[in-house]
Amino acid sequence: MSQKRISDYVIEDIVTGFFSVRRKEVREYTRGQYVHLELGDSSGRIDGKMWDPDQFALNELGAGMVVKARGVVTEYNGKKQLTVDKIRVAEKTEFTLEDILPHSTQPLDQRRARILDLTAKIENTYIKQLAESFWQDEKFFNDFLNAAAGKLWHHAYIGGLSEHSANVAELALRVAAGYDFLDKDLLIFGGLFHDAGKVEQYTIDTMIDYSDSGRLIGHICIADVWITERAHKIESFPESLLVKLRHMILAHQGQLEYATPVLPQISEAFVLFYSDEIDSKMGAIERIRERHGGEGWSEYVKLLDRHLFFGNKDKGKE
Repeated sequence: MSQKRISDYVIEDIVTGFFSVRRKEVREYTRGQYVHLELGDSSGRIDGKMWDPDQFALNELGAGMVVKARGVVTEYNGKKQLTVDKIRVAEKTEFTLEDILPHSTQPLDQRRARILDLTAKIENTYIKQLAESFWQDEKFFNDFLNAAAGKLWHHAYIGGLSEHSANVAELALRVAAGYDFLDKDLLIFGGLFHDAGKVEQYTIDTMIDYSDSGRLIGHICIADVWITERAHKIESFPESLLVKLRHMILAHQGQLEYATPVLPQISEAFVLFYSDEIDSKMGAIERIRERHGGEGWSEYVKLLDRHLFFGNKDKGKE
């Protein structure tokens, strides 16, 4: 019996594994009721169907649980799914978060070093002191290094926030190499802290989900409050500089329809917006590309409003 990860499943595999239940619905069909599931492990997600559910599956099973399930890998509408014949709650001693949640491929120490190296490049003493006040807060820095940058779309895994933040700051610095008038300190700070509020926006337990404050307040406003509070504790912190730093965070989503509080109105805020766009899109596209084995056409990607093409095995046919 296979113990493969979801990403390695092949049609007709008989598998037993531990999964996070991301979604559960009881649906009707001609023979009665069946249970539709979305299951996840450290490598990805798969739809599950239980055509002959027991009372546990119908009445007790719910999203957020970790389960041990057995089934056969089948195919429906060109997508793999798991036809489940047995399922139960997993004991806490039977799994770890590494089994059921995806993680950054970059080691924690590497991500920490990238963040600290970027902070060391900041020349303005006020901005550097503000940035360091976050990293010197051991709990915050640990939470930041282990947080996700998204729930489903981009860098949606443990460590995704620090990876994405470093990527954005580095991208912004590459842009600044061609434009002497850009303030690199603003770009580094914006890259590192534009999504810092996601430390609180998402909870990570058996799945990545929104916290109450994440839904009710949102990561942009959360980060703005944190930055303002810490800046006010630094003696003589220039108010005009704080306004620019806050603008970087508040404007980083770039367009009002993306729920940004304000539009970019300084040069560095434009660079931050586009750097964030590039890395978030590439992170999402990489995830989709890996799911398709790096070739062929993707399914229709609703958030991009298109299909994606990853090339053919035979390079001569491209």
